[in-house]
Amino acid sequence: MTPNFIDDRLRIRAADADDAPDLARLIDIAGGGVYGFLLDGLVPGLTAAEMLMPGLAGRSGSLSHRQSGVAELDGRVVGIAHGYPTDWIRTEDYSGLPPDRVAHMAAFSETLDGGSYFLSALAVDPAQRRHGIAGRLLGWFYERARTGGFDRVTLHVWADNDPARRLYAGEGFEEIGHADIPWHPRLPHQGGSILMRRYL
Repeated sequence: MTPNFIDDRLRIRAADADDAPDLARLIDIAGGGVYGFLLDGLVPGLTAAEMLMPGLAGRSGSLSHRQSGVAELDGRVVGIAHGYPTDWIRTEDYSGLPPDRVAHMAAFSETLDGGSYFLSALAVDPAQRRHGIAGRLLGWFYERARTGGFDRVTLHVWADNDPARRLYAGEGFEEIGHADIPWHPRLPHQGGSILMRRYL
């Protein structure tokens, strides 16, 4: 249960363009290295999070801040939930990314539940975890999906991320698929990625 001293100070709200730096930082954490893997070195001198910021500050597309909710504690963003209709993934343009990196992640794009609402990122600052903030963000996300006319939400989680898998299982998500994403030195996860689904 969320302690009152956190709950009374916590606000969940829709993100705005000014949140782009925090969104980028937390979405990068949520990806478990995938953004660094895909974007590393494409723009010399910029980190993956810095490369995500222009899209997050923008008003359109799957990366836009308009697809996010934030958890604000004492006026500081400490968590985010980001997502959009799963079917958008099939129309993404990956032409600006190295083909070998896109091919490495191909099983992710092939392991989806079409027609669902996709949670692409959920993250809470490490210092603020275990206070119920992730659950509050998920509640915001479920309501957003319902408002959009969706009857279920889905997500991918790394198979070796046991804390996240426990969190989602506790929220009623069930494992429905597996993406065989190979181990890579810049993406050091074992067991690929698990597709999970929760009906609303």
